[in-house]
Amino acid sequence: MAAGGTFSVRLPPETKRELEEYAKATKRSSAFIVKEAVEAHLAERRAYLEAIEEGEREADLGVFVSGEAVFKWMESWGTDKELPRPEPDVFPANDGKS
Repeated sequence: MAAGGTFSVRLPPETKRELEEYAKATKRSSAFIVKEAVEAHLAERRAYLEAIEEGEREADLGVFVSGEAVFKWMESWGTDKELPRPEPDVFPANDGKS
């Protein structure tokens, strides 16, 4: 694996201090901590964008989750019977042209 390039970033003094303390506590270098943080952030952002694109593809096809299903799901948040994320339940009407 080829060595990566160098990238500089300015951090507020408090953030830099926290980074250095965390690196020391975990016996890792600050560079290692920052590299892992950037990789994790990018993976999360990539997944977020992929979810948006999937939603847009479904919307283009006329596939949606109804407001009723979303509200039912949201009302269950923080309860002992929290529901899983709802699946699409609104589909385009079959107009007989297919």
